[in-house]
Amino acid sequence: MPSAIDLIGHNPALQEHWIRRFFAALIDAIVVAVIYLLFALPLAFVSLAWYVTPFLYGIVWLLYSMLLETLFGATIGKRLLSLRVVAIDGNLDIMHCLVRNISKIYLLLFLVDLIVGGVTQGDPRQRLFDRIARTTVTRVDQGAYMEEQFRMMQHAGPYPMTMPQAPPRTNPPPAPGSAQAAPAAQGSGWPGAAPAPSTWPQHQWDEQGRLVKEMKFCTACGGQLVARGDGKLTCVRCGAVY
Repeated sequence: MPSAIDLIGHNPALQEHWIRRFFAALIDAIVVAVIYLLFALPLAFVSLAWYVTPFLYGIVWLLYSMLLETLFGATIGKRLLSLRVVAIDGNLDIMHCLVRNISKIYLLLFLVDLIVGGVTQGDPRQRLFDRIARTTVTRVDQGAYMEEQFRMMQHAGPYPMTMPQAPPRTNPPPAPGSAQAAPAAQGSGWPGAAPAPSTWPQHQWDEQGRLVKEMKFCTACGGQLVARGDGKLTCVRCGAVY
């Protein structure tokens, strides 16, 4: 299966998917920032080092995403952009949401999660931790059918796939009863082969159902008669002499 980097340059459905994901994340980032400023940033944290603040922000972002996705299947940003988190192997639960969102605890880890998921093969909608959690994000609006191809890719053959070769062109079969169809029925079965002469005797019967005597066939067994050399005929099947 191709990666997101392989497809995103020429796949409008995937481009629109990640544009929606970007704006959903932007909305969520604003919501999380408001929550962080109101509840998670007491005055005692103002003097903390610069690298600790993003970690505290990440904890709020992790809890926010995990709880809303567990309860509603989407955060506020995803809901506004018609996106939903789904589990591939069952119902979405809190463990799925915890694993898929654990990288949000720190910005650098989240970037690694996003980049590794984009360059490795798999569902191009998945980040690395999405694949670990067996989850993905999909659209739920009227355009969701466009992303069905990504789900189907998971069951496709290895990428790149070789195109099937066209079968050799053959002439169409002749119409029944035509001049070309008659010799084909008597042939050996191989296309283009010369028709083989029939060796099976073609008998005729009278109105009473009795075999009509012909000098080409034996009247006893129906076998073919051949000249014996003395002016008489002998049956090749039973040996009768005529």
